[in-house]
Amino acid sequence: MFGKKFLGLFLLLLLLMFMLTACGAVREQAGRGYDDAASPEELNSRAAMEEQYGEDSDGAGDVQHIIRTADLSLDVENLDNVLGEVRQIVQQAGGFIAESSVYGAEENRRSSLTLRIPANQMDDVLAEIDSLGKQTHKSTGGRDVTLQYVDLEARIRNLQRQEERLLDILQDADTVEEILQVEQELGRIRGELESLTAEFRYLSDRVDYATIHVSLRQTPTASPTITGTGLQGVWQRGVAGLINSVNAMVTGLGNFLVFLLTALPYLLFFAVVGVPVSLLIRRFAGNRPRTPDA
Repeated sequence: MFGKKFLGLFLLLLLLMFMLTACGAVREQAGRGYDDAASPEELNSRAAMEEQYGEDSDGAGDVQHIIRTADLSLDVENLDNVLGEVRQIVQQAGGFIAESSVYGAEENRRSSLTLRIPANQMDDVLAEIDSLGKQTHKSTGGRDVTLQYVDLEARIRNLQRQEERLLDILQDADTVEEILQVEQELGRIRGELESLTAEFRYLSDRVDYATIHVSLRQTPTASPTITGTGLQGVWQRGVAGLINSVNAMVTGLGNFLVFLLTALPYLLFFAVVGVPVSLLIRRFAGNRPRTPDA
């Protein structure tokens, strides 16, 4: 009786060991099949991507990088006062005036400004400048450069890592040939790195600072109330207008005299040749016999 129980227990243990061995073989075969399914090219590609982007690529596309621009045209009553207020608004926003020009005279004075404003301050600055005059044109735009921004970041990181590896290899180089080869490759990497870094800085500047083009025109009609600014300097403007008219008349007379002197050879030619020919034609026509009337 005891022998039968012992034999049954032994067979049960043997069955359990067989089942455990079979499960382990299945898992090993499955793992080997998974590794075999990935080709060497895919594994190398994964390794290259992990090496190039690393952990910094996680969430890189969560932040948008946009270049913002705006154009604003205003009619203002006093150009000098408005220019001073625009400078103050730009300084308070942490920006700067990249370009500025003033042209024209008297009531026809105009100004063009190119402002660089922190991107998060663009809307507020536009509203403040818009309130300084009478708006005649306004437009805003944006260009998404997120993909270009992230790509440049990744390429720069990759080149920096390659530079570090080449520096390590250069320290371990033994022969002159090896040193020259490493230095040549190092020069190429550094040249490409400088180019990409300059491009990335330019792109970052365009993203961080919005560009606003402002056009100002001085005109009395820009005032929202009735003012006497249109009568300011009437005498001076009237005298200037009279002088301009006289100058224009004298200029026209001078141009006419220049035209006469320029055309004088042609006039003499027609006088010498044309007049005799005209007289001959008239004489020939007068000597022709007249036909009697029917």
